[in-house]
Amino acid sequence: MNKNTSPQSRSTPRPRSQARGRTVQTERAPRAPHATATQKPHNSAERVARKAGSKAKARRTPAPLTKAGRIRQLFMSAALPNIIVVLIIVALAFGTLLLFGSPLAWLPTIVAEAWMVFNLAPVSAAGVDLSFLPALPALILATVVAVRVRAAVKHKVSVKDLAILVACVVGVPVVLTCIAWVMLWDAGKVFDVSPLNLAAALARVIVVHLAAMAAGMGTRLWRALAKRYGAPPLLVDAALIALRYLAYLAIGATVVFVLVFIVNFSRQGEMMDEYPSISGLGVFTLILLSLLYIPNAIVSTGAVLVGSEFSAGEAQVSLFSTHLVPLPPLPITGGIPASSPGWAVVFMVVPLIAATMSLYKKRPSFQKVLAATVATAVIMFFACYLVSGTLGYYGHTGPHLWTAAGLAALWIAVVGLAVAAAFALMNWRDTRAAEAESSAAEASEEDSEDAAESAEDTASEGTADAEQSDADKAETDEADGDDADADPNEIETDEDEDNSESGDGEGSESAANDADDAADDEDAAAESTATADNADEVIEGEVVEDSDDGDDAESTAGDGEDEGASASGEREAAAPAEDADPEILEGELVEESEESDTGAAEGGEAAQSEAADSTESGRRD
Repeated sequence: MNKNTSPQSRSTPRPRSQARGRTVQTERAPRAPHATATQKPHNSAERVARKAGSKAKARRTPAPLTKAGRIRQLFMSAALPNIIVVLIIVALAFGTLLLFGSPLAWLPTIVAEAWMVFNLAPVSAAGVDLSFLPALPALILATVVAVRVRAAVKHKVSVKDLAILVACVVGVPVVLTCIAWVMLWDAGKVFDVSPLNLAAALARVIVVHLAAMAAGMGTRLWRALAKRYGAPPLLVDAALIALRYLAYLAIGATVVFVLVFIVNFSRQGEMMDEYPSISGLGVFTLILLSLLYIPNAIVSTGAVLVGSEFSAGEAQVSLFSTHLVPLPPLPITGGIPASSPGWAVVFMVVPLIAATMSLYKKRPSFQKVLAATVATAVIMFFACYLVSGTLGYYGHTGPHLWTAAGLAALWIAVVGLAVAAAFALMNWRDTRAAEAESSAAEASEEDSEDAAESAEDTASEGTADAEQSDADKAETDEADGDDADADPNEIETDEDEDNSESGDGEGSESAANDADDAADDEDAAAESTATADNADEVIEGEVVEDSDDGDDAESTAGDGEDEGASASGEREAAAPAEDADPEILEGELVEESEESDTGAAEGGEAAQSEAADSTESGRRD
C-alpha cells in the first residue's frame, strides 16, 4: 500500500459550510507558549535548540576568576605598558645598530640605558653622570600605565585587588630596573659605562609609577577609600584644588615660555653656529632632544614664575636677576633670556591668576585651603625632583626644590585664605541678616500673635456680651412666655385656689362643725354646770345672747383664721411670683387678694350661718 492508496493520505471532504464560495469565520486556536527555562521542551528540536543556546551563552559569559586568575589579570594590566616600552626600545636600538653598522653587542647596553631614561633613573657613560633627563618619555609611560590602571578599576574592584594592582604597578618596573642595572654593571666590564646608585634609580622609578597609579585610580575610587578608612573627604577635594592650580600654572608657564622663546629666537642662529659642520640628521636630533625636554622647561618656568630660581651649575635664572654661562647648545636653551628686565616681575601675576582660577566657583573652607596648600607643596616638590638632576660638568641643573614647593604653596595659601575669608565674611553677614530677619519675623509673629490674642479677647468679650444679651433676651422671652402662660395658669391657679378655698372652706366648715359640736358639748356641759350654778341665766335666756356673742366671736375668729389662712396662702402663692416678676405679679397679687378677701368673706358668712344653725340645733338639743 502506497501513500496514494492509503486512507490516511486521502484528503477529508470539506464540510458543507466550507464549500467553495463560502467562508466561515472560525476561531483560531491559541498558539502554544514558548518553552521557558522552567518548562520542559515538548520535542527533541526544542531540547537541541535549548542545549545549543545554553552552550553559546556559557561561551559568551566569562567564568568567574579564581584568586590566581585575578592576580594574573592584574599583573598583565600593570606589566603590559612596561613590556611594550621594552619592546619599542629593543626595536629602535636594533634598527639603529643596523642602520649605522654598529656591533650588536651594544644592544643590551643601549636597551638598559634607554629603560633608565624612560623611568628618569640616572645613567653614566664615558665618565659623565646624567640625571637631568628628558621627562617626556617618562610622562608618556606614566600616561599609558594610568590608562591601564583605570581600565582595571573602573568597574568593580576590592581592596585586595587594589593591593595586588599596586604591587604589580610598582613591582614590575622595579624588577626591570634592577635587571637593567645589572646589565649596565655587566656591560661596564666591556664598555665605558657604569651604573649609578641603585637606590636613587629605584626612588625615581617608584615615584613615577606611583604617580601613574594615583592618577589612574580616579576621584571616585579615592573618595571611596577615604570613606572606608575614615579619612576626611576634604582631603580629596584639596588634592583636586592643588592639581587644578598646578595645571593652570603649567598652562601659564607654557604661554610665558613660548613668548620668551619667540622673543629670543634670534639666539638660535648663534647656537647653531657652535656646530660648524652639522647635517640635517644632526639638526633633527637636536630638535627632537629639545622636544623631549619640554616638560622640564615647563616645570622650571613655573618654578621661576612663583618666585623661585632655575640653576644650571653657576647659571641662575629668576624674575629678579639672571646670570648665564655657556649652556648646552640645544634649541630649547636658546630661549633662555640673557638678562631679566625690571618689568619681568609682572609675570608673577600668572600664579595669582592660576590660584584664582583653581578656586573659581568654589567655596573653600580654611581647612580645605590648608590641605590644598600641603598637597600643592608635595606635588610641586616631586615634580621638581623628577625634572632636576646632574647635567655632566654643569652639576645640579633644574629648579630649586624647596623654594619652588614652598612658594607655589604660598600662592595658593594666600589666595585660598583670602577667598575663604571672603566667603566666611559673606556667610557671617548672611547669618546676621538671617538672624535679623528671623528676629524680625519672630517679632512680627509675636505682634501678630498679640494682635490675634487681642482680637480673640475682643471677639470673646463680644461673644460673651452677645451671649449675655442673648441670655437676657432669652430670660426676658422666657419671662414673657411665663407671663403669657401665667394668665391661664394663674386663672387655673385662681380656680384651683378657689377650689382649694372652697375645699378648705368645706374642710373648715367641717372642722368648724366639729369644733362647734365640741363647743356645743362643752357649752352644754358648761350650761349644765351653769344651769346648776346659775339657773336664772338659763331661764332668762341670757345664754342665748352669750352664745350668740360667743358664736359670733367664734365665727368671727373662724373668719379671721380663714382670712389669715387665705392671706398666708395668697402670700405664699405670690412669693414666687414676686421673685419671678414683681412688676407683673404685684397687680396679680392685688387681684388675688381681692378675690381671696371676697372668698374669705363669703366663707366667713357661710361659716357664720353654719355656726348659727349649729347653735340653734344645740339650743334645741
